[in-house]
Amino acid sequence: MKKIFLVFLFVTSALVSEAQNSPSDEQAMQMLKAFYIAYNTAWATTKLKTDQDAHTFIKKLDSLQTKYCTTKLKKELKELFKKEGLDHDLLINDEYTDVTHLKTLKIVKDPSKANMYTVSYIDHTLSPAYKPIDKTVTVNVTVAKENGTYKIADAYGDAISLR
Repeated sequence: MKKIFLVFLFVTSALVSEAQNSPSDEQAMQMLKAFYIAYNTAWATTKLKTDQDAHTFIKKLDSLQTKYCTTKLKKELKELFKKEGLDHDLLINDEYTDVTHLKTLKIVKDPSKANMYTVSYIDHTLSPAYKPIDKTVTVNVTVAKENGTYKIADAYGDAISLR
């Protein structure tokens, strides 16, 4: 009986460990990392001095959204852009972004919700009183498979925490 219990315990722990580190989670997290590196870099390195610069930048964001977002989310983002322009971006929680933020980029699987991941990074900024503060920018994203590829299906920001 003791041997059966030990085998059961071993098999159960192996299954739980496999579920926590499933290949699909790793693939989804790698896709999210690639997306946020490309997207943050596009936002941070673009200089919008002319209308042509703005047009090129919008095409670049559109291209990244097409590659990394589901068709449904891409349509929602396009509608949001028509209403808000570049002032509202769900994918970065409407926060300024910089390539230095990528050093603190974290992507964590939310164990309580299927296909949900939390993307966060630290923004070293100034308070209204011009004192240095660190602001944690957090975006919750849902990932889905579309045409065999992991894509972002939804995104929404959390309250921004200051520390």
